[in-house]
Amino acid sequence: MNQRVYVILIAALLLSGCAGKGGFNDFRVSVGLISPYKAAEESFKKGEMMEARQRLVSIKKTDKDYDKARRFLNNKVDPARFKLLRYYAKKGKSEEADGHWAQAEEAYKTAAGLSRSPKALLRYQKAMNIKARQLRMQSLYMQRLQEDDAWLEWLDNYTPPRGLLGDDVAFALARDDLAEVLEYRVDHALWLANKHKKLGLPEIAWVYADSYLRFKPDSKKAMDLKLAMKKLMPKVLNIEKIDKKTVLSQTKKVYQINPIKTVYKKVSKKDVQLLMKAEKWAKAKRAALTLRRQGNPDADALLKVIEQKTSALAARAYEQGNIAFRKEHIEQAVSFWEKAVQWMPDEQLYVDTLRRGRKVQERLAALKREESPAEKDSKVEE
Repeated sequence: MNQRVYVILIAALLLSGCAGKGGFNDFRVSVGLISPYKAAEESFKKGEMMEARQRLVSIKKTDKDYDKARRFLNNKVDPARFKLLRYYAKKGKSEEADGHWAQAEEAYKTAAGLSRSPKALLRYQKAMNIKARQLRMQSLYMQRLQEDDAWLEWLDNYTPPRGLLGDDVAFALARDDLAEVLEYRVDHALWLANKHKKLGLPEIAWVYADSYLRFKPDSKKAMDLKLAMKKLMPKVLNIEKIDKKTVLSQTKKVYQINPIKTVYKKVSKKDVQLLMKAEKWAKAKRAALTLRRQGNPDADALLKVIEQKTSALAARAYEQGNIAFRKEHIEQAVSFWEKAVQWMPDEQLYVDTLRRGRKVQERLAALKREESPAEKDSKVEE
């Protein structure tokens, strides 16, 4: 199979968003608008290799397309599918061995989508999913415990010291200010709990509901949510095995080992303007943000100009990437999309497109890579 066919096959799969959706082709085949063989060819070009395979094997021996359907299946569809299946199954094992649970889960999921009998691969994927969820839950739980403990300690620190009146105005205002910020944080924890509930992550919803109850223990709403999330969590997830005393005893160590020592270099308006003139927009933006932190009144106007420019640059790079992709210049397309993300890292469209483009690169590399005889003979439940 040549490079052009690979590009069409894989790029269409990942960037069209229509993999596995053969409803329209099913309709056209059923009413005789196209033959099953033609539908298989279209599915193959869109990267829908399993659908292409199913259509090809459904063609009967009495059909005029039977012989070329078998050749297409044996010479193109299955070889590409087998090679990718071996690659992603092996990648899953490698990532699992390195303790990269999320990467392993993704690799096994991709392999399962290429398999005719994916039971084993789906078991591996599920096991990695549980490990990733356990790690995520434990890490966020420990982080939240440390932060909550710190907030409570900060509130106590605003007690007037000996030598001042108990209702000292400065300390009272400082405590009220901190309490106001904390109130927002606590309320937001409940919002995050409900957000993660909707996202299908009950264990993370549990973490945030638990945090909320640490400050508002009488909240029936939060308690009900926490109990409901506990029931929805897979039984293999275990929050109780985290030792709270150990976590809290580490809090002060964390703050001592990682003190905040961020120092911003002094910049001037002229510094920012010189960077803008040189079209060093990323550096100009960082400098303008520093200028704003310094309280310079011109910073916001400079930032507005910089953001308008970077937004335009990102949009242009994104479109150039799309044009390159349509011409099947994958490497060039990814390079343009990387620039778009560099200019606007918070634009989800650019981030998602870049991620899919890199997947295209990975699959192309996997298909072009020469396998050893041992790899070709390796047994993968397909």
